[in-house]
Amino acid sequence: MYFYLFMKKKKFVPASEQSDDFIIFDLAADIDDYRLAYHLNKRIGAHLEREADLKVHHSSPENPEIFSFYFCEKERAQNMFLIHSLDGQNTLMKNYFLIFQGYYANEELDNIVTSIENIESILNINKINLLPPKASPALKQKLALVNAILTDLEYHMIEVNRQRLDQTVQLKKKSGNIKKLYKG
Repeated sequence: MYFYLFMKKKKFVPASEQSDDFIIFDLAADIDDYRLAYHLNKRIGAHLEREADLKVHHSSPENPEIFSFYFCEKERAQNMFLIHSLDGQNTLMKNYFLIFQGYYANEELDNIVTSIENIESILNINKINLLPPKASPALKQKLALVNAILTDLEYHMIEVNRQRLDQTVQLKKKSGNIKKLYKG
């Protein structure tokens, strides 16, 4: 005699799509991206450097949105990105995404945010909760953009790291005699 137990199927819903390793801030400032990167480097001891622009395939695959892209590798387990859409460059207030990848202690993040808030040109800085309990349509659109940025950021970093490796100078060992340049 066989007994069949029927249980309702449960759909697996991941806790987050890609946010496990990322802390994302929405930053508003009235200065250009290169000046903001300079102030961040000065205030929080970052070493943000401009890299190739980031193409984000958010709204249409054929027409990606272009973002300026600054990158800093603090340690192997900590990266920082400053990303700004180049579509609305002529506005007075510019919106940026400041993304931290890796483990940052809460105290360390609090110190960073406090330092950023003290930059005169910063209008506001807000942490983006990627899993809000209820989201307005505008917030849902921003979260979709952030998820697209995180996806394309991974591919972009592969390309940036490949270009960095290509630019490093490989020293060749020369066979032969080394001439003595001084009298000893």
